Amino acid sequence: GAIRSGDVLDVGARDGSWSCMYACQQPERTVRAVDPSRKLVRTLGSCMKAHRNLRTYVAAVSNASGVLHGKTAGGAGFDMSIHFGDIQQRSAARTDNSNPAHDVAVRTIDSLVEEWNSPLGFAHLDLEGMEALAVLGMRSTLARDRPVFSMELAAHDPAAETLLRLVQSLSYTSYVVQEQCGMRFDCRNVINFPNEHLHNLLDSPTLDLAARYSVIAFVNASNIKRFSRLQPKTVGNAWLCQNKWFCINRFANSVPAELVAQHGPPGLLNERQMVGSFLRAGQKLPGFDSGLD
Repeated sequence: GAIRSGDVLDVGARDGSWSCMYACQQPERTVRAVDPSRKLVRTLGSCMKAHRNLRTYVAAVSNASGVLHGKTAGGAGFDMSIHFGDIQQRSAARTDNSNPAHDVAVRTIDSLVEEWNSPLGFAHLDLEGMEALAVLGMRSTLARDRPVFSMELAAHDPAAETLLRLVQSLSYTSYVVQEQCGMRFDCRNVINFPNEHLHNLLDSPTLDLAARYSVIAFVNASNIKRFSRLQPKTVGNAWLCQNKWFCINRFANSVPAELVAQHGPPGLLNERQMVGSFLRAGQKLPGFDSGLD
């Protein structure tokens, strides 16, 4: 399948609704929900009773270990003026309004996965702009387990370009989900696939349907700002192939040809080019309705 064997990790789990959904739909996997709020993590208690494969952890996630200092009883949340680890090259000195009882450990995903001693199959990162730091802190896991992972970003923010360049440097290809995912109108979820796994997804009917209706689209640092506004949903047509290869499947048509050539089995690209030549010649392939629109 698209998701390799291994745990499911939900970072920034909040009320745990997505973690609970993962646990329900993937009973054979261990689902690990991570959030810095003890109160929010406690709300998962009822779901944990129903789904024994769900685990919760109170922690913040970044590119270095440290401590996130909680505010005093009269304050809400955390003192975000305090930096931790080497994120801002300064120490995490305690302030007058912080409360040691509310301190939360800051962990890297690499250290968490090592502690769990289990491979990672999928991860979702929702860290309110801290996703790049989380990715920096999971590079060893990404290199070893090659999980599919998704993340939130603000498409109009220059930080989105930096984040996508980082993901690409780790040999991943990204697809944006065209729906608003938070309070910001330009908030988008992005799904990242390992480059070497993409050729196994070329015939996926689910991904083809999503791409055909413009629900997902190829994205990188160069074109992310296009998606700061939702693009029109259009029904794809097999005659509108951009790359002139593998025209049957719209998702496959969006996968960079060089990645298929590099990681796919010999002859795969030639097969797709042959399919494209059939369509350009106006011939109908068996089982394919060329009038689909």
